Amino acid sequence: MKKKLLLIVSMLAVAFALAGCGAAKKTVDFEYTNEELAQMVQDSSDQYMFMASQEEFYNYIMKDELPQGVTESDKAAIITFSKLESECGEFISYTGKYEAEVLDDKVMVSIFANCADEEAEIKAIFISNKAEYEFQRYYLINSGYGEEDVDSYLKSSGIYPYKISEFEISANQSLKAKMKAAGTNTIIGMGIVFVVLIFISFIISLLKYVPMLLDKETRQARKAEKAKLKATDDTTETSNDDKDAVSSVGAIVDIVNTETGVSAMDDSQLVAVITAAIAASEGQSIVIYPSNDKLIARKVRRIRR
Repeated sequence: MKKKLLLIVSMLAVAFALAGCGAAKKTVDFEYTNEELAQMVQDSSDQYMFMASQEEFYNYIMKDELPQGVTESDKAAIITFSKLESECGEFISYTGKYEAEVLDDKVMVSIFANCADEEAEIKAIFISNKAEYEFQRYYLINSGYGEEDVDSYLKSSGIYPYKISEFEISANQSLKAKMKAAGTNTIIGMGIVFVVLIFISFIISLLKYVPMLLDKETRQARKAEKAKLKATDDTTETSNDDKDAVSSVGAIVDIVNTETGVSAMDDSQLVAVITAAIAASEGQSIVIYPSNDKLIARKVRRIRR
């Protein structure tokens, strides 16, 4: 058990050590100082902000064909700085703060500027320009320049072992502003989710009507079933009426005078009632006229399913 624990601890230690070495290792192939890069970002920012603020020059740069000496990278940077005022407000001054971070074979440098609305963060990505720098350096040395003067001459001409590939401008929000924006985005996101869920639930509740609309045979079967049930109910009611009629016919009551004990019902009437009851029970239709009243017995057919 102790050996296994020691082996696990050793493996973790080696993993952390390798991770630390990998993080500390620089992969850029040019020499630089953070101060030089930050100053270069500031100088380039001033130049591109000026170009973006001049309407005639800006329109000239934005043509399909790039003017001589202007690269695609320059055009993209001018477009980026043209949005500075709309995102952060009018530029006021630089704060003097800067940050540098190595990203594989690149270096990202951020400088900060005070604007009318909020602080702006200007990021620049530096890539290697070593090939062009070495070529210019070799050419100047062969032209008679001393090695000590070549580097200073190249830097004064704006040629460095590195160059800026792209710019990015964003508002450097405070923690309070970030929390407020995060809370607003969370509420909006949750609201959208609930609305979508309610809409989906409504759609699901309507799916039960889809087969009824699409399946014609099912609808016809339902109609036939309803008609069958209705016919059954009508037959049941008729049967109940028949039973009541038979019951009423079968219940023959003789009216007797309590004083004399003689039946008060006429014999002809009694015979007519009995005859009608027999005819109804045998399914015959008979008409008897024992008196001025007409007595009719009709056959009732029962339908069984």
